[in-house]
Amino acid sequence: MNHDDIIKEVRATREQLAARHDYNVRALFMAAKERQQESERRVVKLVPKPLEAVLPSP
Repeated sequence: MNHDDIIKEVRATREQLAARHDYNVRALFMAAKERQQESERRVVKLVPKPLEAVLPSP
């Protein structure tokens, strides 16, 4: 399997998922969240780091 085959497979899967949810981003997101909750895998939530202000040099 070469690189192009993998890309084609990923794009086909993306298209199937989008079609299954009528191309509704919110429905796709909710389905992903449900799959995540049903999974036995541990979900890691990272806390965002605060941004540091960059002051202009004098």
